[in-house]
Amino acid sequence: MSSTYECLACSVTRVDLTRRHEPLDLRVSSVPNKAGVRRGTRISCEIPITLTGLDPAHPFSEPCLIILVNPQGCAVRFRRPLEIGAAVRLEGLPACISVTARIVNCISMGEYAKLWLLGLALDEPGNVWGIQTPPEDWTQ
Repeated sequence: MSSTYECLACSVTRVDLTRRHEPLDLRVSSVPNKAGVRRGTRISCEIPITLTGLDPAHPFSEPCLIILVNPQGCAVRFRRPLEIGAAVRLEGLPACISVTARIVNCISMGEYAKLWLLGLALDEPGNVWGIQTPPEDWTQ
């Protein structure tokens, strides 16, 4: 499903937000949480943002694409690898806010793809993605 939405706070219109409520198989295993249970249905999407490093010794601010979200974090396509544990800020989210997160996974998307799949864990979990009708388990 594709849609256009407008952020009321900053009057920015974004187009082509795609989301599906069925599972997305990325052939990637992730580290389970303490209970071994996923804490929120993953939703496939395409949200262009700017990812900014918070380490003053290694500054960067680059465009990227969020491809999968849940209340605890997201998966991002990025042009280079980043260090696990690095602190980052996500800017340009649909809710016109910026949030901080940590890199929890970094996987090459193939020898010739020149892209990396980053797993980000939000410092403060929530629906920062602008999903109008999130799955029920997002509010538990």
